Amino acid sequence: MIKQENHITALLLADRLKVEDKSLCYVASTNAEALMISKELSLYLHNNQIQYFPEKEILPYDHFSSPESIIKNRFSILNETNKNSKILITSVKNLFERFPPKNFFKSLKSYSINDHLSLSDFKELLTDNYFINNDYVDGINQFSSRGGVVDFWPPIYQSPIRIEFFDQTIESIRMFDPSSQLTIQKLDEFSITTGSYLPMNDVGLKTFRDKWRDYFSNYDERTCDLFQDLNNNHLAEGYEVYLPLFFNETNSFYEIFSHYEFFIEEGINKYIASYWNEINQRYTDENIDSSRPLLHPKDLFFTKNEINNITFNWKLLNSEMLDITAVNKDIGFIDNLALATDMLCNGVIDKIVISTLIPSQYEALKNEVNLTEIDIKTDKIFRNGVNIINLDIFRPLINLSSKTIFLHREFFENDLPANILEKQNQNISIDIRINFDFNDYVIHENYGLGIYQGLETVETNKITSEYLKIMYANNENLYVPLAKTFLISKYHKNSEKITASLDSLSSNKWSQKKKRAEKRAYDHAAEILDIESRRQSSYAPSLKVDKSSYEEFIQEFPYKETDDQNIAIEAIKKDLALIKPMNRLLCGDVGFGKTEIAMRAAFICVNANKQAVILAPSTVLVSQHYQSFIDRFKKFGINIQALNRYTKSTNKNKYINDFNDKKIDILIGTHALFNNSLNYKDIGLLIIDEEHRFGTKQKDIIKSKKPDVHILYLSATPIPRTMNFIFAGLKDFSFLHTPPVNRLSIKSFLRIENDNLISEAITREISRNGQCFIIQNDIKKLIFLKEHLLRLIPNLSIGIAHGQLNKSEITKTMNLFQLGKIDVLLCTTIVEMGLDIPNANTMIILDSYNFGLAQLHQLRGRVGRSDKQGYCYFIIPTPDIPKSAKERLDSIIRLSDLGAGFFIAQEDLELRGGGEILGNKQSGHIDSIGISLYLSMLKTAISDNNTESKTSLKSIEINFYDNAYIPEKYLPSPTERLKIYRRINEIDSNEELIKLKIELIDRCGKFIEEVSALFKNAELNLKSSKLGIQKISSHYEKTFIQFSSKLDDAVLDKILITLRNGHDIYQMDQSGKMIIKTNDKKNANERREIVRNFINDIT
Repeated sequence: MIKQENHITALLLADRLKVEDKSLCYVASTNAEALMISKELSLYLHNNQIQYFPEKEILPYDHFSSPESIIKNRFSILNETNKNSKILITSVKNLFERFPPKNFFKSLKSYSINDHLSLSDFKELLTDNYFINNDYVDGINQFSSRGGVVDFWPPIYQSPIRIEFFDQTIESIRMFDPSSQLTIQKLDEFSITTGSYLPMNDVGLKTFRDKWRDYFSNYDERTCDLFQDLNNNHLAEGYEVYLPLFFNETNSFYEIFSHYEFFIEEGINKYIASYWNEINQRYTDENIDSSRPLLHPKDLFFTKNEINNITFNWKLLNSEMLDITAVNKDIGFIDNLALATDMLCNGVIDKIVISTLIPSQYEALKNEVNLTEIDIKTDKIFRNGVNIINLDIFRPLINLSSKTIFLHREFFENDLPANILEKQNQNISIDIRINFDFNDYVIHENYGLGIYQGLETVETNKITSEYLKIMYANNENLYVPLAKTFLISKYHKNSEKITASLDSLSSNKWSQKKKRAEKRAYDHAAEILDIESRRQSSYAPSLKVDKSSYEEFIQEFPYKETDDQNIAIEAIKKDLALIKPMNRLLCGDVGFGKTEIAMRAAFICVNANKQAVILAPSTVLVSQHYQSFIDRFKKFGINIQALNRYTKSTNKNKYINDFNDKKIDILIGTHALFNNSLNYKDIGLLIIDEEHRFGTKQKDIIKSKKPDVHILYLSATPIPRTMNFIFAGLKDFSFLHTPPVNRLSIKSFLRIENDNLISEAITREISRNGQCFIIQNDIKKLIFLKEHLLRLIPNLSIGIAHGQLNKSEITKTMNLFQLGKIDVLLCTTIVEMGLDIPNANTMIILDSYNFGLAQLHQLRGRVGRSDKQGYCYFIIPTPDIPKSAKERLDSIIRLSDLGAGFFIAQEDLELRGGGEILGNKQSGHIDSIGISLYLSMLKTAISDNNTESKTSLKSIEINFYDNAYIPEKYLPSPTERLKIYRRINEIDSNEELIKLKIELIDRCGKFIEEVSALFKNAELNLKSSKLGIQKISSHYEKTFIQFSSKLDDAVLDKILITLRNGHDIYQMDQSGKMIIKTNDKKNANERREIVRNFINDIT
């Protein structure tokens, strides 16, 4: 047996589990080996029989903490309640780790609906079990409380749990989506477990303080930030270096899983010795900071001698009873398959099992070989003959005992196909004003630039209301009623970038700046409307698909669509069905589902007997799309081809002729699609991916050839010109802002270049079996950089890729990197455009100050594409960099949440200047009044210039002299309250208001009186604004309704009828104010109902 070149370990473990009624634990030498074995076990066992206990993915004495996904994975195993036998795979490093005592991890108790439990007791239970109170729950080990609702996220669940209480009883249990905060599933019961590795309660913190002061008696705790954070109940990054100080005793991995039978990899002692040496070296390297004193290795870890004593009696797996032959790795997959086929024909073996992850290769093998498809997830029985499965890379094996040969296409690196690209798994309105935080700079339309100072509750005449407070020059304060928050927008530049001074409430300078900007907005609007009128006069083919075919296609999608995807899909289907050419941008971060939506649009197009063209900016991305489309469309008989600069001349001519003869349904290509020989007469849909990578001239070439084509643009970071079109309403817009399940935000850092930092970042990634990108856009420096890295980290596998290499060199390097054969890829921005390698999760961008904001975001998007924590380092040579570069880097660090691409594009628009729709001239108005207000003016100007548009009053003044607001006890977070107030102001239909009401009840529980009054006023506002009502004021003596001077004739007629029929109740004074007698009704809800009935009568 040649080590690591076949999967005999997985076979032996699976065979042993089948004959023993006991769980097994196998300790591999490395995390990579453990992960590989756990995947190979899938050939023989079902997933619920396989457990993989991962390493922490951090270095000894690291400044980072384990990613949340690792903690969830570990806790699910540590809290396992299934008593069936299983196999646990782990690695040597986990044996050194000191764990909390075994009983610390176990589920405390389960609760069901109608169980007796008070809200206060439950919150105390969460606090006692180390859950941290937060405004809202978006990570494990957190809880939040609003009214009669408690949210919390135990690590054994994939999603957080929401409990609603009634009196002393659990009324409902729901699982909710941490992104939308909305319910996704109802539950009958839940279990509560420890929420953290550390006991962050009074007892645990006292133990920590006492032990820390004992151990580090010569150090000043006041200078230790980590001590202060933990002492203040904040679980700071790198807390693991003090974990043993929280407990009187710790357990080893063996003690935690003492009920398992343990096996070890042969020759493991050298890995034990090697890791102990690494621990001691890291201690020496890191123990130089008096503000972060470290425990000695023997106190933070178990020692080498202790591990050797523990593992001394563990068993080795015995393979003597099996007849195993090694596969000849050097001759490649094709030759091995040929040999296997000969052995099958000669009766030496009965079965061949082959696998590939490449869709086009999967289809090719199916066509060339007579085989049986096996769904390996459910079916572990292989048939005589050739079996094909779809499984991650496993090592080959010739098992003569079972007369079976296992081969994986991508295992053979010297026999790879041309391109290895792994298979992927009404519009939303964008609030361009964005929610703001305390001390943010904001613009009030009537008063100018000020500083947001939060929400304040003010009581006047025994009526309580909440106001938004803004501070202006000379400490002048403005209190804005929450019904008027639509007048306020964020001035996107942060405090470090502000050059404009605060406006004064007693000056007219603001009104002068506003007038100048309004004039430009009206000029801008005229240009836009001219373009729009020309677009409206074009005609495109109406593309429709029969329902059954479309349903069959979407059934093949292996994932559940997000709400954003469904909304975007429906909008695009409607666009394609119209004769007006579609002109839509689909915006969403990498991995958010843009490609699937594009595929559905292409499917509709082809089924409408038209051709679809996909334009991509690079050959790498074209190849990736080609493989993805082949896989997605494989059951539907649609001909798909790819065309780029590397396509052979003979093939290129054939593809062009086939496309012109309509033999090709979907053509995917780069700039090669601009070939004059291509005939575009039957194109129904043009999809432009990574649209920010194309110039206006390039995009207009095809549009000029086919001006009536439907166009769908895809981008994570639209260019300023496109943003301008969107906000102006000239380009339709769909936004995907919901991240994939288990996707984590990328941790981003701005750092000065230094060897220790780069070495640590690479070592951390390699230690968790990952890979790294290092971006250096100066090609001349790449070779020297490679040599320098090898001096820092010997034996590192490094590849180089840049645009000046020939096709075969780039292809080979990318293939090897894709398969994990290369640890570090040194490259230029060639990887920016769509390259998808889920195992590469550390990105180091050298000289990052030379890159644009959108480009930095695109590069960062190459990592963090799986459920692993991604890290991105923006490296600069010195703090002394240009101011504009500093602004860009500040923005990319600040905007690092999932789905931030659109907002980065918006900030890029402000940093670079908005430009003009029809030219390159820059506008200074955005700087003077802020992007949000300028775009608001632009929309108003378009509406005023467009005689067909109808407007209604945005918000009217409604006052029933009662408490109509969201009290802190119902929704404690001021930021969340502000979001709800703003959403109420933005709503323009009763359906949306009802939806928000349901959402708020879901999150916070049943409405209390004040919130109910707020929503009833919002409902009146919706109805009144469309009737020309400007103000409703209702006291217990009288109610007044003020109408606009421009009333619709039909509404006026109904008002007059109502006055005649109810002259004892309704009166109209000389100013046009309606007076309603409310007969001394002191109850505001009764008066509100009278007004509601009147409005219904005149509607």
